[in-house]
Amino acid sequence: MFAIANNITTRNRRIAEALRPRPAEEASPRAAASIEKQRAELVRSLTKQCVAAGADALDINLQWRYDKPEVMRWAVERAQEVASVPLCLSAHRADTMEAGLRACRRPPIVNHVSLDKEKLEKILPLAARHDATVILLLTDPAAPGSPEDILKTAAILVGAANESGIPNERIWLDPGALHITTEMGQRHARTILELVPSLREAFDPPVGITCWISNVSVGVPRRWRPTVENAFLAMLAGSGLSSAFVNVLGRDTVRTVRLIKVLRNEVIYSDREIEP
Repeated sequence: MFAIANNITTRNRRIAEALRPRPAEEASPRAAASIEKQRAELVRSLTKQCVAAGADALDINLQWRYDKPEVMRWAVERAQEVASVPLCLSAHRADTMEAGLRACRRPPIVNHVSLDKEKLEKILPLAARHDATVILLLTDPAAPGSPEDILKTAAILVGAANESGIPNERIWLDPGALHITTEMGQRHARTILELVPSLREAFDPPVGITCWISNVSVGVPRRWRPTVENAFLAMLAGSGLSSAFVNVLGRDTVRTVRLIKVLRNEVIYSDREIEP
């Protein structure tokens, strides 16, 4: 189980404030230097915490706010100052994605490419050019479609990635978890559990399967969200999930990820795996 830390995201107001670009005229040179130091230290500190908790990769997510090349470049550079794990870049704009890819010192993960024409024509070639692993999103959150539709979308996107020069070994499929608090979301969760084995078997060589686990618990009372997410993660792992976007700073989540690795014989058991 390859754990991608989803903690550096502009969905979090504290992180968004640290990543927010500031015009030079907002403060005096001394004040600007102090602000820059604080911003950088927050990103570096969070990066180190995520890696220490067991993150196999670190997501830099600008999909909610500040989807700008200079912000992505800055965040990538700060994270790489203190960590050597691969980075996952999440952005909607192609120029933002390209800035991040250029700043990466090692092949990253591109999140995501869908059937959206601009992503297919602009972001997919970028992933190929920079030897990145690419995540292909198979569903529209507003209308996730039937299992047959999802498999058809997977075939189209994998074919497009292959034509761009990306081999199956660098392709992960994301069936797109929805909020389980809705009837459609609960039905789609069941569909994902049934689809994961089929998606792995549909391609030769096989592709990876990933999922943004926290999406499933949106709308659930905060105190119950980790329970919902960890149950879903464990069930998906049993179906063959390769990787997952998770909150690696959540103790129960880290414990779940570590135990999945133990039960898959990916790491040797120790009491530390149970008590992070």
